[in-house]
Amino acid sequence: LYQAQGRYREAEPLFRRALAVREKMLGPEHPNTLTSINNLAFLYRAQGRYGEAEPLFRRVLAASEKVLGPEHPNTLTSVNGLALLYQNQGRYGEAEPLHRRALAASEKVFGPEHPLTLQVQINYTVALVNLRQPKQALQLLQRMEPRLLERAALELRHTRQEAVRRLFLTSQSHFQDVVLTLTLSHPEPEYLDLAAKVMLRWKQIQGEEEAFLARLVRRRSEQDTEIRELARQSAELRRDLSHLANSPEPNADLLLKKLNELEAKEIRLAQISREFNRHLQVRSASVNDVRHFLPLDRGALLELRQYRPGDFKTGKLGEPHWAALLLPAAGDLSLHDLGPVAATQEWAQKLQKTHAREDAVALYSQLFGKLDDKLKRYDPLYIAPDGFLSLLAFAELVTPDGRYWIQRQTLRQVSTGRHLIAAYDRDLDKPKGLLALGGVDYAGFGAAKEPTPQQPKPTDQNLTVATRAVSNEIGQFKALAETGKEAEEVKNAYWSYWNIPSQVWLGADASESRLKTLATPPRVLHLATHGFYLGEKSGIVDRPMVLSGLALAGANQGLQGKAGPDGEDGILYALEVQDLNLEDTELVALSACDTGKGALDYAEGVYGLVRALRTAGARNVLMSLWPLGDRPAREFMARFYRTWLNGPKPKDLALALRETQLFFIEDENPSLRDPKVWAPYALVEGP
Repeated sequence: LYQAQGRYREAEPLFRRALAVREKMLGPEHPNTLTSINNLAFLYRAQGRYGEAEPLFRRVLAASEKVLGPEHPNTLTSVNGLALLYQNQGRYGEAEPLHRRALAASEKVFGPEHPLTLQVQINYTVALVNLRQPKQALQLLQRMEPRLLERAALELRHTRQEAVRRLFLTSQSHFQDVVLTLTLSHPEPEYLDLAAKVMLRWKQIQGEEEAFLARLVRRRSEQDTEIRELARQSAELRRDLSHLANSPEPNADLLLKKLNELEAKEIRLAQISREFNRHLQVRSASVNDVRHFLPLDRGALLELRQYRPGDFKTGKLGEPHWAALLLPAAGDLSLHDLGPVAATQEWAQKLQKTHAREDAVALYSQLFGKLDDKLKRYDPLYIAPDGFLSLLAFAELVTPDGRYWIQRQTLRQVSTGRHLIAAYDRDLDKPKGLLALGGVDYAGFGAAKEPTPQQPKPTDQNLTVATRAVSNEIGQFKALAETGKEAEEVKNAYWSYWNIPSQVWLGADASESRLKTLATPPRVLHLATHGFYLGEKSGIVDRPMVLSGLALAGANQGLQGKAGPDGEDGILYALEVQDLNLEDTELVALSACDTGKGALDYAEGVYGLVRALRTAGARNVLMSLWPLGDRPAREFMARFYRTWLNGPKPKDLALALRETQLFFIEDENPSLRDPKVWAPYALVEGP
């Protein structure tokens, strides 16, 4: 514990005492004694006391080979420790054969996808770079990438304590950090190609897989029975593989058997499911795959990723930076370091408070200034943000020519560049209706005169804890007078264009149970109600999907621990949203407060309602990034729908949003020109 905390002076006497006791009681070559020696050697190495660490590592290695054998896991730990010690000292020629030995043995004992094997490969890569063999390092990384991607996917799909597992994965391999650091120092085509694969394939692994499998399981027709069953069996096999791969002593034969079973299921799925074939193509997206779907001539993708630059000499990682992959439809791709994350975050937080023009100028300059000469060439520019940048209103930033960024060029937001591929393979059926919720009665559940006093949603303790946190933070949800009118106006605009019956749920009719039991997904779902985000202070860290949600009929009674006769409490958490039936819903519009916020995560970006709605089947989500007054929200949404549904066919959603924002920017009324009114809206496009 002390060593993990960096409290080396306190740790050393304890390690020495344990070693002395074990040598006396067990003997100098007992495995437990060797473990104590190894612990002390690693402590000295961490302190930079290399001269004291080396004889200990050598002693442990010699004894382990004798007592346990050359391929025992403890022996491999000693080999790896000595190799890293030499690496720390700059003795790269001596470190290289030890890394090579450790890698060969790890692949044999643990298998090529085990975390220990992958970490040994990373260490070997760093040694090769220091030996001025970057090509060999690149080749090793290229072989690792598909293995590690599948490994990460297994972990991310089946984790329960999500934040803990993701932090473990990030600290475990540093694969992305090594790839990006190496590429930035060698910006040649083959290095750039690997960096692009990592940035395009690794983001949103879990969210995309969840959404796809949920889509297969939602199939209801008889001919899809086999597809549903194969999807279920594949998910079960992936869970088994995750558990097996995590085992300290994995059963290699069983692991191979499960892998073969999974491969057989996926081959069968590919034979009978066109959609699964497309999913595999998206999952293994290449630069050319994405480029093919960018608008010709001036289109480009800006893929952003948080990473930690590595120092190959010391083996240490620096503070987080932003990496930017710029992929134009025509021309060479390029990779750029945009500077420290911390500096950007300070400006972003300031802008969110002030919305001052000078802060919007400063943030653009801080983040994109060095890239501006390139960025201004492209229209449209697709932006795939990462981390807290997913909560940044890009439209509000001010470019060097003095205009809002949205005025200079068309900005389109996607979660990941892979979604450009998937978006072209989901044709909507004939137009379906619109469902708009507004004027919600937060005080009453509706049909029941006396709501049943019971703990809502008792099956998930996290939801009960979250409800108490919402009650403590919000108190009560206040009525939104304009949202009922907003819902009616939206319905009328839709009906007058399509001449298709649409629905408005008002008051107590805007209930949680009605939304959850929706039989037919609408083409458009418009939700004009309160949204909330609890934040980290809630203490709910293992289930980030209960940190955000929407208030529906009876929510204020739900905050008091009551539920309606249907057992619902009127508070729809993101965890529940992902089970809604929104298959191929073209647009979900969230006209509410704080609907874009979610728990930020290094591997998966933003959790919350957007991800949940996408898992439920929605293609595009229009969200708000900060609290809105219900009258300005009503005016903006009415204008947006009129702009979208104008002409012989509906406009492109992103273009309709931009046109609406430009209308407000150019309005004579200064209150409407205020970015607080028009800038919070972001359309996240997707498959």
